[in-house]
Amino acid sequence: MRKSSAVAYHPSVPRHLQIQRVLRERIESGEWDGGRPIPTEMELLAEFGVSRTTVREALGVLSRDGLIARHRGRGSFVQRRSQAERPQAVTNLLFGYQAQVKVITSETAPAPAHIVTPLGVARGTPVTRLVRLEIVDGAPLAVVVNYMGTRLGQHIRPRYLTQISLLEFLRDRLGMRLGAIHQSIEARLPDVETAGLLGTDLTQPVLAIRLVVTDVAARPVEVSDAFYRADRYRYEVETRLPPATRRPNPRTVRLRRGVRTVLQP
Repeated sequence: MRKSSAVAYHPSVPRHLQIQRVLRERIESGEWDGGRPIPTEMELLAEFGVSRTTVREALGVLSRDGLIARHRGRGSFVQRRSQAERPQAVTNLLFGYQAQVKVITSETAPAPAHIVTPLGVARGTPVTRLVRLEIVDGAPLAVVVNYMGTRLGQHIRPRYLTQISLLEFLRDRLGMRLGAIHQSIEARLPDVETAGLLGTDLTQPVLAIRLVVTDVAARPVEVSDAFYRADRYRYEVETRLPPATRRPNPRTVRLRRGVRTVLQP
């Protein structure tokens, strides 16, 4: 049992999320081996100085993520995970990396203001909203939130997205003819949901990448907002200057096609 100590909690992040992050690290680092019992609720109460409800909420997150098994009257145990039980890796078509995908939310919700223009819908229109967590090397990498019309969303089942990427599903399973994908990148602070899923706090910036996917007729298909942990992901681009043939006129200098520099006001 660990000795009780004063824990410095971030005031803007729910305490159960901060506690589950600590416990998750003990499991994923191998400090707590598979099959071993974790400390009792009373021991965790003493260690973290919180209510039993808060401890149970933290354990509930770990249970839903498959890291622990809870048994009435026996306590909670770290799950053993064999090679065969490891989830399938999904390849990101645009960026090339592979990740385990967990679907957190699949729902119909009113269209929020920030997706009205790119998705081409009126504010409050019912849309399908998907929230996924991408995990690489056992730790959260990104939270991806997708918005699309409900007619398209009704064809997508959460289990599909743990096997292939959404773009692959639209192109290969539904046979959609996809067109241009507009991409924008910026740094921003996460909201409570994103910070909780990434295991960070509200003061740590994330790399936000928005994709607006269109079809061959240039109609919006879906909007994807991905939020990457800034300490785990870096976006790199290699570019070359055009050959200098004459002294350029500043009024006629143009960037290569498809690339713009946009400064936020």
